[in-house]
Parts: sequence; C-alpha cells; structure tokens
Amino acid sequence: MNIRPPSSLRTIFGSILGRLPRDEGAQGRKQPKNAWVPAFRTLEPRIVLNATAELAALGDLVISGDGADDFVEVSINAAGRIELFDANSAIIPIRVGTDAYGDPIFVDSVHPTQITTGRLTTDLGEGDDTLRVDTPIDLKVNVIDDLGNDSVEITLNPDGGGTSDNTLNIAAESIRIDGSNGNVDLSDGALNATGVNGSIAITNANDVTLGDVSAGNDRVNIGTLANPITGEVNQATGTDIRVDRLNVQASDGVDLSNPGNTISVVDDIASNGNITLHSDATGLSDDTMTVHHVATLDDSVRGDISITVQGSVELVSSSTGSDTVLSTANGEINVSATQDLHINDFDSGNNGTGATADREIIAGGDNGRINLTAGENWIADDSIQISASQITDGAVTINATNVQIGDDFEINTGDGVGVARQFAPRPEINVIEPGVFEEELPGVITDPTDPDYVEIETAFYDVDSISTNILTQANENDATGVFSVDLGVAGENGLTLSIDWGAPTDRFQTLENLPGDRTRVDVSHLYTQGDILNSTLNGRASATAPLEVRFAVSHHASIVINGDSIEQSVAPEAVSTAGGTTLRETVDGGLITSTDNPNTVTTFQGNIVPDFESGRAFFVIPRVDLPPAFFAVRNVIPEPIDPPPPFVLTSTTELSNVTFETAEASASPLAIREEYFQLRTLSPDPQGDDLVEPVRLQDNIMSEEHLKDLFSRLPDGSYEIQYVIGESDQRTILRVDLRGGEAVILSDDIDTGSLELELIEENVTDKPQVSSSQDQQNTSDGVEHESGS
Repeated sequence: MNIRPPSSLRTIFGSILGRLPRDEGAQGRKQPKNAWVPAFRTLEPRIVLNATAELAALGDLVISGDGADDFVEVSINAAGRIELFDANSAIIPIRVGTDAYGDPIFVDSVHPTQITTGRLTTDLGEGDDTLRVDTPIDLKVNVIDDLGNDSVEITLNPDGGGTSDNTLNIAAESIRIDGSNGNVDLSDGALNATGVNGSIAITNANDVTLGDVSAGNDRVNIGTLANPITGEVNQATGTDIRVDRLNVQASDGVDLSNPGNTISVVDDIASNGNITLHSDATGLSDDTMTVHHVATLDDSVRGDISITVQGSVELVSSSTGSDTVLSTANGEINVSATQDLHINDFDSGNNGTGATADREIIAGGDNGRINLTAGENWIADDSIQISASQITDGAVTINATNVQIGDDFEINTGDGVGVARQFAPRPEINVIEPGVFEEELPGVITDPTDPDYVEIETAFYDVDSISTNILTQANENDATGVFSVDLGVAGENGLTLSIDWGAPTDRFQTLENLPGDRTRVDVSHLYTQGDILNSTLNGRASATAPLEVRFAVSHHASIVINGDSIEQSVAPEAVSTAGGTTLRETVDGGLITSTDNPNTVTTFQGNIVPDFESGRAFFVIPRVDLPPAFFAVRNVIPEPIDPPPPFVLTSTTELSNVTFETAEASASPLAIREEYFQLRTLSPDPQGDDLVEPVRLQDNIMSEEHLKDLFSRLPDGSYEIQYVIGESDQRTILRVDLRGGEAVILSDDIDTGSLELELIEENVTDKPQVSSSQDQQNTSDGVEHESGS
C-alpha cells in the first residue's frame, strides 16, 4: 500500500521538488506508477511574487505588496469574475483558503459575490507601486498608501441607472478615476492625494458628486478642455475639499461651496452653467485664495459666478495671452472676501493702447452684473478694467472699508454708456461768505506759488470752472440764471449732475448721461419774482442775498462704489504736490462714486430731499430800486448809432471769482444827501426812456479800481454816470458802452482825476443827519440803493 508522507513533509519537499532542478541521475530514473505529486503547482519562472492576493476570512479581497515596485491590475473577465495580473500580464493567484491538509488553495479568479464584505483592500507596501482596478458594480475599494510614489487608476462601471456609487477610500500620490461616461457618486468615500507633486483626476463622467477630497499640496483635475464633464460637478453635504490647485471643466455647472472647503489656487474652472465656490483661506499663506481663471461659456443660458472666501482673495490671470480672470457669457459675477479683495494685472504688456483692450472682469449677456465685496481693503492695481453689459442701477457694485485704485483704471457698463475712471482726489469747496468761495487744493503742497506745486486733476468736476452769469430779465418780473461747470476726466461718460437751485420753483433738477473729458455743461434756470423776493432755502438770509445753488456730480447710476475711504494714484509729475504716489481721502457718507453725502438730507414741502453739501455756486441779485426790473438781456441790445471815435481803456483785469458784497438798508427813513453820483441805464433808442430808474453810486466810484469793478458786473449795454447836485442839477460825468465787461468811453471830456465828494456845511434843522454806519449800510461795492422817503 502507498503510505503518504506527513503533510508537513509534503509541503516542504513538495516545494523543493517543484522549484529545484533534479540531477541527471534523478532525471534518468523513471517515476514509479501512482507516485506522489506535490500539492503546490509548479509556478512559471516569469512570475515575480512581489504582490500577493487573498480572499481573507473576514470577506475582503486583500492585495499586498512588498518593498519592490509592485504592479497589480484588477480586471473583470467575460464571465464577470475578478482576475489579477502583474506587469507581465501573468495571472496573480488568489489564495482562497486551505485544503484538508492545511495547504493554501489558490485560484485564478473569484466572483464578486465571493467577496462577502464587498471590499477590495490594497496595501502595496514600499516602492513605486501601481494599482489598476476595473471596478465591479458596488465594490468598495480601499487603498492604503505606503512609502514610495504610488499610482492608483480606477475604472468605474455604471449600474443599470447609469450611476457608479462605489465607495472609494484611496490614498496615493496619484489617483485617476474614469467614470465610463456615467454618473459618478463618491459621496461616501475619500480621495487623498499624498506627497508633494501628487494629483487627483476624474474624467469621462456625466454628473460627479464628490466626497471628501484632500490634496493639500497637489492638483485636482475634474474633466479636461477636450473632454469636459458632461453634467454637473458638486459635493455631498458635510464633505470637505482641501486642495492646493483646482481645475474643473464641466458642461452643466460647478458647485463646490461647502463651508469646510479650503482651496488655495483656482487655476481654471469653466462651465456653461453656474459656478459656485467657497474657500476658508485663513490657514493658507497670507490667508489668501488665488483665482486665475473662472468662466461661464454659453450665452444662451444663464451662468453666474459666485466666489466666497473666508480670508482674502487675489484675482490674477496666469496667462500671458489674456488678463481676464472672471467672465460670464450671460450672468452675474459675485465675489466676497471677509478680508481683502485684490485684482492684479498679470501682464500689462498685452493691454494695447486703450483701457478696454484686456479687461480683468467681464460680465456679459442680458444678466451681466458684477458685485465685489471686501471686508477690509478692495485693491485694484494699475491697468485694471471691469466691464458689465447691464446699465441698470448698481450693475457694477463694489463694497469695502477702504478702496485703493491704481493707474489706468476703468469701470465700463453697457458698452460705454457708463464709464468711470477717476474717484480721487475729490473736489472740495470752501465757502468764505455768501457769494464767495475757493477751492481747497488736495495734497501736501497747497500754495500754487510754491515752485514744487503741480495742479492735481480732481475727479467729477473742476472747481475752477464753476461760474454763474448775472441774472437777466425774463418774462415781466422773473429772471434767468445760467450755471456752468466742467465735468469728468478723459474717457469718462454717463455722469449725472444733480442741482438744487435754492428756490422753491422747480427746485431740483437732474441731468443724466453727460459726457466727461472736462466737458462744459451750461444749465439755465428760471427764477420767479417770488423766488427772488422770498426764498430762504440753502441758508439765504434776505431778498438781497445771493441765491445759493448746491450741486453734486455722480458717475452713472450703474456704477456704485461704497467705502469709508478712497485712495487713487496721482500723475507722476504731481507726486511732490500730493506727498506720495497716491492720495487717500475719507468719504463722508461712504458713496465714493458721488460727491454727495447720501446721509445728509433736509425737508422740503413735507418731503425728505437731498442736501447737496459739496458743490456750490451763487447768483448775485442786482442792486436796483425795482426788484423785477433787471438789466436788459444780453445779446439783444443793438450797437450804438454813429458813436464817436472810442477811447479804449488800456488796462485790463482778469477775475477768477467775482465777489458781491450786499447789505440790507435800515428800515428807518433816511435823508438823501444833496450831492451824489448816479448810474443811468440808457435805452438803445436815443429817444427812449431809461431802462430802469437811476441807481445811486458810492462817493468814490470815479476811481479807476471802482469803475473797473462796476463795469465787470454790468451786462452789455449803454450807461451814463451823472453827478447830481440838489434836486434839479444833473451833470453827465461819463458815458460808456459795455461789451463783455469792457468799457468803451463815448465822451471824451472825462477828467482823469479821481472825484471825491466834498461835504457842504448847511444849517439843516428839519432833517436828521446820516451816520457813517448808515452810509456804509447803503453801499455795496460801488452800487448803492437810493433810500426812499
């Protein structure tokens, strides 16, 4: 009988006999009939057993490696069974247990149902290992990372509903997942790209739902430009994404907005649908997330971009071909950071010659709007341009505590309907007294005579350009005034001029869509007799006080910047005047895109109305006996008939601001002196009556200085200065024809000396004496009211 050796001996000797070659003598001996055969099959010499597989007792299919560079491919054969192959495409046997003698049992394949836990667990050990898995439906895959540079490639197989929902818990330097053109649901798993140069890539998928993703030092790519994800990319509730660099190409939208996300750099995200991102950047370098390019591409559907950052965000392109960071084909752009929002022009060399050549932020289509918010500083470096297609209110809105803007900045709405470029320095006016104001010059050098002084162009309007005409008669008892100012800077458009005329009739007026480029705007207003006599608006004290015009200039209503302060670069030649390369100003009311403080209001006829405290202009009331009868309207007085050869005054005076001093007459009856000068306003018709009653002049009116001042304030026309003695003796001293404030003397018998009145001593017992203070009350810069008896 055949006695079988003990199993232990069979195992040992069988292994030896199966591996060691026999000597020639042994090879020559014949094998006896029914000889014992080793339990282990002879292995092919080409198989290197550096990876093993076992169907463990607990139900996992376990693949293990060693310190070498392992390669394992897990595939599904035609029968639906799982097979393992090495780098030489040789089968790696799977141990499924032991036989009755305790010997291991190996098989070439197992059916997924034999994996009772439904889980494939792999630890390839040290070395640069590679694992490729053709994953059966519902099989869980766990990969444990070890030393070396490991690579894991997973191919998913959708179920009958077109979805792969395998639970993948994978840690490796490189992870690649192929969705086989189905939906990929990774909600219950975790992908962890380890190492410094690792990556996670998901391709060939429809909708993708992410679980936890960790690639703190690595890149995550979902879809490609050539082969984008055909559906939407989102993440399961309660999961986090921690990634160093993120790229997503998806057709139907991207939503990675869970509050626990930390995204360091967004290299490129593009989609036809909405794109929503959130990042907690407080643990990153400088607490900052960087965005290089995010875009929605299809103008036939709405696609918004929304980015929220806990910390700061920097928007800067990484392409030398384009500076565009954020763009929508048809949608809004909303970016919010709790700290700073910084926009950087990556390559100023590709901007071309215009401010519209290479925009950093573009919101296009019917829904093109932009909202940018920073909890602290909103910073735009040099050569930053922002464009929105809409022109509705606030189409571009910027909110920040502090706003800093560099050179060549532009906000453009509606393709040029609204264009804003400069917001500082803001024009400031100092009102010295009613009718008299001066500009408060920006910078540290405010003396124009200083050799280092260079004028700094102000935003919104030029204070030096503010002017008003002398009120001219309109209708029978009304008057017309014209207010003028130069608006905007070069390239701007769509400005708004808001005016408070300082009188009840049609008090407020708004002119919109005005050009910039320091374009002069002349606005006419009709003051009624009641306005002139009775208005006390804007602090007017009396009927003879100037009418105070208040105004504000704003950029187009589609452009709104809110902040406590504004800082903008000044021209290089004005650095000395400014005291630095930028000027920083506090903005009362916080509306940087307007000179108005929206928080200052007043009540008018029961309504709350704005109080335009920034801009000032004044209409001086002519000092005449009859308030309705103003001087004749200019440009309607014909030339004098056959004037004698003129004598033209050779000296000229240029005035930047005209000061009118007014005073109220005493209410008590005044005695009129027997000798005085008076001004007659002559009719163009030599036979006609004077246009107004004579106006009494001050005693020293005939000095050159006072004459020039008087003539500069009178409208065009013919005038005569008379010397009155008593009630009937009136002598003509000077007759002039005025054109543009310049006097042509029509009579050549003027005495060149200054005429002074000499007091005539008379014994007047029945008339009260006029004190010097009363005389002074009736004097107003060379024009004096006659006191009625």
